[in-house]
Amino acid sequence: MDNRYLVAGGVGAAVVAVVAAAFFFLMPKEATIEASANPEVEKALALKETDIGMGDPNAPIKLIEYASTGCGHCAAFAIETMPKIKAEWIDKGQVYYVLRDYPLDNVAAGASMIARCLPREGFYPFMEVLFRSQPEWHKQEGAIDALATLARRAGLSRAQVESCLKDEKVLKQIQDSLDEAKKVLAVNSTPTMFINGEVVQGAAAYADFEAKFKAALEKQKK
Repeated sequence: MDNRYLVAGGVGAAVVAVVAAAFFFLMPKEATIEASANPEVEKALALKETDIGMGDPNAPIKLIEYASTGCGHCAAFAIETMPKIKAEWIDKGQVYYVLRDYPLDNVAAGASMIARCLPREGFYPFMEVLFRSQPEWHKQEGAIDALATLARRAGLSRAQVESCLKDEKVLKQIQDSLDEAKKVLAVNSTPTMFINGEVVQGAAAYADFEAKFKAALEKQKK
């Protein structure tokens, strides 16, 4: 099976009865490129125009996270660990952070699409809302209504939400992020993070990130 998203506006039969939204998520194709192919990996981890970053893009440490809005471990990282990283490293110009989409189900894919339809400055505030309110919206029944309510607070009308969920450009951006992560970087779970290219899987404690950040800075001094 060519595990891809359906075209924008398409709806999975199992989804339409309970979500009534214009998206349907399927897992990406199996990896066809070795993750150890350094030029491909470097290209995948390079900053992209579509990336929405937090901090100074010239910071010595690049932290890239592949996350699903519906992932409980991703929510734990965002709520418990990320504020400390932001205060101690991002705000001080040492770390530049980028969150990339790796949705694990159709509802999470829809939430990611809505976040991408907001103005860039509204992306991370809305992602925080999604993670903090995850139990309220990450469910099949009533998901679109719950997401529309959250989006309205962020400035999007119900009509704009429905239009966003049919936006082929946004859909392709998320699919491309997912495919590249799977094929090139061998990402198969969330959260998966890269600290200057070094992979970190799972919602590690702040102390673990602090140690890795310090090691990355020391490595650059050599």
